[in-house]
Parts: sequence; C-alpha cells; structure tokens
Amino acid sequence: MQNLLFSSRLAALRKERGISQKEAATALGISGALLSHYENGIRECGLEFLCKAAAYYDVSCDYLLGVSDSKRMFSELLDTTDRAQDAEFRLATTFRAAARISDMLVESSEVNPQQIQDFFALSIYRIILHASSAGIIPKEWIHFPAKAAYVADSAALDMIFPYAEKPTRRTPVTDAAPLCVETTVEKSEEILKKLFAALAEADSL
Repeated sequence: MQNLLFSSRLAALRKERGISQKEAATALGISGALLSHYENGIRECGLEFLCKAAAYYDVSCDYLLGVSDSKRMFSELLDTTDRAQDAEFRLATTFRAAARISDMLVESSEVNPQQIQDFFALSIYRIILHASSAGIIPKEWIHFPAKAAYVADSAALDMIFPYAEKPTRRTPVTDAAPLCVETTVEKSEEILKKLFAALAEADSL
C-alpha cells in the first residue's frame, strides 16, 4: 500500500509542477525510464532517491511514503491544531499562520505550490533588503541596486498574488479560521490602522 501511495504521489507532484517526466528525471539525476517505473509502481526506489525527490518537490519524506497527509515540510514541524499561544501575537504565531494558509492555498487546487514558495521567498527578501539598508547585514549580500531591488520585489509580489476585488464563488477549504490566522489578521489590521492614522496626521500638519 505504501509503495502505491509513493508512486501516485510522486507522479501527482510532478504533474502539479506542470513538468514532463524527462524534465523531472534530469533534475533528479535518473533516466526517464527509471522515473516512469517509480511513478507506475514497477520498481521501488532507494533511500537516496526518496530524500532527493522530497527535497526537489519540497515535501516531507513521510508524505511521499504515505505516512503523513501533510505535504509541507514546514507544517511537519508545527502542530496544526489550535494552541493557547496562538492567541498571542508572537513571531511563532505568524509562522504558524503562514504554514496554515500555505496548506489551504495548495488544498484549494487553484494555486501552484511554486507560487507560494516564490511569494514567501520574496517576502523574506524584503526583510533582508531592510536589514541590508540598516547595515545589519552586509550590502554585498544584495546583488541588485537597492532602489531597483525594492521596486522589483514589490512588483513581483503583486504579480504572484494580485489583489482581486471581484468575489470568487468557490467553496473555501474551511469556514473556521485557525486561531493563529485569526490573531495574525487582527494584529496586522491594528498595525495598518495605526500606520494610516499616522499618515493622516502627518498630511494634516
């Protein structure tokens, strides 16, 4: 049973990325024929390939083997049930919210996992840019000119997940917001209100 789950999940992950067997096989360092055998359950892979495939598709080995139904390695490190601490606005709460929303987006089947990875990478890149400008990390770590990096980063984030005013008609993955998400939304909107109030006050001076 585990072998069948491994085969089907290996093939499904490749199709989610929209790549051919040949492309995946090249990236994984094996022949197309061997990958086909793995995806069809004709042959069993070794531990080295299992680890390489998990890293390539950004999922846990447990997910590939059918031991877990959670794809994301980040989520494997976190308890997905609500915790009392989720009501507190901590860095861990924000990370947990990011992991939960990431999984919901993937489950919705309307967002490519690569889009989510790109978005989070660029979001962290924005923090790195600020750290570089503040002299906390070496400016040599950034290879774009500073102003160009900020502009490109903002544009790329908007391209990945553009704001849509038109409501969608699809059914949400869940009706109840996880506590970590609820807290993050509440505190983020408080921050936005304070920033807008400060901007309005500055304009009136």
